[in-house]
Amino acid sequence: MPLTMTRRNANAAASFGKKASSYEQHAFVQTHAAEWLAQWMPTDTEDTRCLEFGAGTGLLTRHLVDQFEHLECSDIEPEMVEICKANHPAATHSVRDAWAAHPDTEQWDLIAASSVLQWAKEPHLAMKNWRQLLKRDGRIIAGFFIQPSLPEMFEVTGGESPLIWRDAEAWQAVFESADLEVVRMGSDTRRYHYPSALDFWKSIHSTGTAVSRKISPSQMMRFFRDYELQFRDAKGVYATWTFCRVELKASS
Repeated sequence: MPLTMTRRNANAAASFGKKASSYEQHAFVQTHAAEWLAQWMPTDTEDTRCLEFGAGTGLLTRHLVDQFEHLECSDIEPEMVEICKANHPAATHSVRDAWAAHPDTEQWDLIAASSVLQWAKEPHLAMKNWRQLLKRDGRIIAGFFIQPSLPEMFEVTGGESPLIWRDAEAWQAVFESADLEVVRMGSDTRRYHYPSALDFWKSIHSTGTAVSRKISPSQMMRFFRDYELQFRDAKGVYATWTFCRVELKASS
C-alpha cells in the first residue's frame, strides 16, 4: 500500500500554521535533534551575528538565545514566528523563506538550522543562497534527517518510501555544488517509541509532513494494522530516525 508524503510548501504554510500551537507536543524527535545539534555551536560568540532558518516554535532557538547577543530567528510561517517570539523575546524575529535568495546587504557570521534542510526541493540552490549570506569566515551549522530514516514505514508501505530522504553522500555532493566545504559531519540514529501506530502517524503529520493524496479509511486501517504487527515491542510501536549534523564554510 504505497503512501506518498511530502513537506508542505509555501502555498500550504497557512494550513500548517494552524497546528503551530500543538507542534512541540509532537516534536520530541526534533527536540532531541536540536539538542544534539546545539552541541556544535561555538562558545566564543562575542559580536557574532547568527541567523536561524526554520526556527519554528524555537526548539533550537532556546539553545542559541543566551549564547548569541545578535540572533535573528526566522520562519516562513508567520504563526510560528509569533510563537517563537513569545517564547524567546530577547531575539529578533522575522518571516523569511529559507530557500529563496535574500537581498540582504548585511552578512552573517553563522547560519543555523535544525530539522529544515531535508525539506528543500532544490537544496543546491538553497545552499548557494545561504552561502551568499555568510561573511568571509562565516559558518553554517545545520542538522537534518537523512536516509535511512523511517525504514519501518518504508517496509509497511510496500517498498515505496513515504518521504524522499537524501543520504550523507548525496548531501556532500550538494554542499560541494554550492562551493561549501565540510568542516565536520556526523550522524546519529535513534529508535523512538509511540503508544500506537495512530500516535506515530499523528506525530509525523503534526510536525510538518502531510499526505499528498487522499487515502481511504480501509487503506489507513490496513497501514495501522500492519505497522502494529511488524514494529511493536514491549515499549510500544517504534520508528527509527537518522539525524545528520554538519558544519560548513565557504570553499577557499
